[in-house]
Amino acid sequence: MKYLNVSKAKSVYAAGGNVTEFLRKETGSPVNTSEIIEIAYDLQAGSYIEGVQANMGQAKAYAGELAGLLAPHMEDGKTLLDVGTGEMTTLSLLLASLDQKIGTAFAFDISWSRLYKGLGFSRSLLKDQSSLITPFVADMKAIPLADKCIDVVTSNHALEPNGGNLSGLLTELFRVCREKLVLFEPSYELNSDEGRQRMDRLGYIKDIEGAVAKLGGSLLDVVPVPNVANPLNPTACYVIEPAKNDFLSVGPSGERAAFTVPGTAFELMKTDGFWYSKETGLAFPELKGIPVLKSDNGILASHLG
Repeated sequence: MKYLNVSKAKSVYAAGGNVTEFLRKETGSPVNTSEIIEIAYDLQAGSYIEGVQANMGQAKAYAGELAGLLAPHMEDGKTLLDVGTGEMTTLSLLLASLDQKIGTAFAFDISWSRLYKGLGFSRSLLKDQSSLITPFVADMKAIPLADKCIDVVTSNHALEPNGGNLSGLLTELFRVCREKLVLFEPSYELNSDEGRQRMDRLGYIKDIEGAVAKLGGSLLDVVPVPNVANPLNPTACYVIEPAKNDFLSVGPSGERAAFTVPGTAFELMKTDGFWYSKETGLAFPELKGIPVLKSDNGILASHLG
């Protein structure tokens, strides 16, 4: 990855500016690229935890609403994937509110720093239950999980900044999801004119319904979430049934939840502190117990096999 303009981005963040907006102008990109999103979120790692701790009542109320909307689509023992989990604040509070006893909650973010901070928050809140969460670094464009291996996929404003690549991201979510997507994302269509202008300026997503239909999925329900922090960025719950088998990746198909070479079904095995694919010869590092499974972090090491 090219860590473009990180020092300048730090200055913008310290001054209270919008880092993604700055980096788009700085690089001439019309959309928020993966690199821009990673830099912006990595710089603010820890800030979400501080915000939740300062407003715990509101955070618990919001997570309780999400848990209530997610519950009808979960059963005991099911696997859950939280995409763009950030600092795991919402995921941890949601799991604490959820009646069902899930099997495993996979959780990834593009920023290692946010996951590292989030692990501490999760352990303090969930205690022994925090072991249910399996964190890893990944890019939503190429998820390192096998085809149709996750029962339910969820998100909390994770697709939000990816207005230029909504269809591509949904394609990848459809690939790994077996049953339903229950996404908590901003609703452009339910927003005010002022809110829509803000979303357009920040490069946020819109027309989830249209994108789902084009990919062959079914939008089963859209439910506004009452308890939102910012009225200019209203949250809705999108319940989606993914397309079944149109987006299978390269590699052997399988339904077991296991790490794979990003965007494929080639399984990774852990050995000597790293993750390795004997089929491709690619190795991926692990930092402080968190696998780093982005395509640009792969190291070609065919002779390890």
